Amino acid sequence: MMRSRRIVPIQMVYAVSPTGVVIMGDSLMYVVLPVAAIEFGVHEQLGLAASFWIGLALSINRFIRLVSNSFAAFVCQRLGVRWPFVVSIAAGALSTLAYGLGSGVAALLLARAVWGVSYSFMRLAAHLTAFGVGTSDMRGRMMGLFNSGQRFGSFVAVTAGAMLFHLTSREVTFTALAVVGLLGVLIATRIPNLRPERVRSSVEGFRDRLNAWDLAISRLPGYGRKLRLPLLSISLMRFATAFGANGLAIATLAPYLAGFADDSDRVLDGAFAVVTLAGLLVGFRWLSEISLGVAMGYLSDRVGRRMFIACGMAVMVASLAMMVAFDSVVAVVVAIPVLFVAAVGVNTALDAAIGETSTTSTRAAVLGRYSTWLDLGAALGPFAGFLIADRIGFNGGFLVAAVLLAGTWTFYVAATGDPRRQHRRQQ
Repeated sequence: MMRSRRIVPIQMVYAVSPTGVVIMGDSLMYVVLPVAAIEFGVHEQLGLAASFWIGLALSINRFIRLVSNSFAAFVCQRLGVRWPFVVSIAAGALSTLAYGLGSGVAALLLARAVWGVSYSFMRLAAHLTAFGVGTSDMRGRMMGLFNSGQRFGSFVAVTAGAMLFHLTSREVTFTALAVVGLLGVLIATRIPNLRPERVRSSVEGFRDRLNAWDLAISRLPGYGRKLRLPLLSISLMRFATAFGANGLAIATLAPYLAGFADDSDRVLDGAFAVVTLAGLLVGFRWLSEISLGVAMGYLSDRVGRRMFIACGMAVMVASLAMMVAFDSVVAVVVAIPVLFVAAVGVNTALDAAIGETSTTSTRAAVLGRYSTWLDLGAALGPFAGFLIADRIGFNGGFLVAAVLLAGTWTFYVAATGDPRRQHRRQQ
C-alpha cells in the first residue's frame, strides 16, 4: 500500500475515475453525431446547412470553456474543490442523458454547453489535486494518470458505446452512459476539499475575461516579464498541440481518407471501410493516452521537461510533414499513430511544466488560462481544418499545423532560456 501511494496518491484516483466515466457521452458524440444527425433532430435551419450545426455542436463545449475555465477558478477559490467537482460530475452525466432524450438543435447546443462548463471544473479539480497532494517528483505521473483515465472512458465510448448505439438506439445508449456517469458522483465526494489561495487579481481576471492581453500573460502578483514569457510559451504550445493533434487531425481524418476511397468507400485495396479505418486511428489516440500517459509522465520527470518536450515536438512536426510529403493512405496509417503518441508525451510534460512554472498563490488562475489556450486550439482545429481544406486541400491543414507547432516550439526555447537554469527551476 505504501509503495502504491508513492506511485500515485489515492486522492488523485478520486479525481480521475469520476471524470473517466462521465466523459463517455461527450466522446461518443464525435463518432455518432456526424453520421446520425437526423436522429438528434439536426437538419438545415435558418438557412444554414446541417453540417454547420454539427460542427457547432461538436465545438461549442470548447468555446464555452474560454469563459468557464476562469469561472471554475473563481468558484473553487471560494468554495474549495470538492463540491464544485461533485456538482460538475452530476451535471456532466445529465448532459449525456440530454443527448439521448432531447431532440433538436437548441436542446443539443444547450446540453453541449452544459458539458463544457462541467468539464472546466473537472479538469481544474484534477490539476489542483495533482499539485496539492503529490510531490514534485511524481507530478508528471499524476498528470499522465489524469489524461489516461479520462481517455479510457473515451476509448470505451468510441468502441463499446458505438457498438451499443448501432445495436440499440440513441435513447438506450446515452441513458446507459448517463447512469454510469451518475455512479461517478459517489466517488467524487471522496476528493480532498483543497481550497486554492484567493488573490484579488485572479477575480479581476475573471471580470475582465474579454481582455485578450490578460488572457495571454496572466497579469497576477509577482509575474514579471521573465515569468510571463515562459507561461505564455507553454500555453501557446498547448494551443498548438490541441489545434493539430486534438482538433484538426481528428476532425479531418475521415474526409481526408475518403479522398482515397474506391467506389465502395474502402481504402487499402478494399481492406478497410473509410469509417472503420478512421475509427481505429482515432481509437488509437485514446488508447495511447490510456497506456502511455503515466509512462510518458515518468519519463518527463526523469529526463527533464525541456528535453522531453523538444523531442516530442520534433516527432509531431515530422509526422505531419510526412503526410504532406507522401499524400497517401499508407503515410496516414504510419504517421497518425506516431503523431498521437508524441502528442501524449508533449501534453503530459506541458501540463506538469505549467504548474511548476506558476506560483502557489496564483496556480488556480494560471491553470484556468492555460486550459483556455488548450480549449481554443481544440475548438479552432476542426473549423480551420475544413476551411483550409476548401481552399487548398486537407494537406494544407496538416502543413499549417506543422508550421504552428514549429513556431510555438521555437518561442518556448527562446522564452525558457538556458536548459540548465530551466532544469534547476523544475527541481
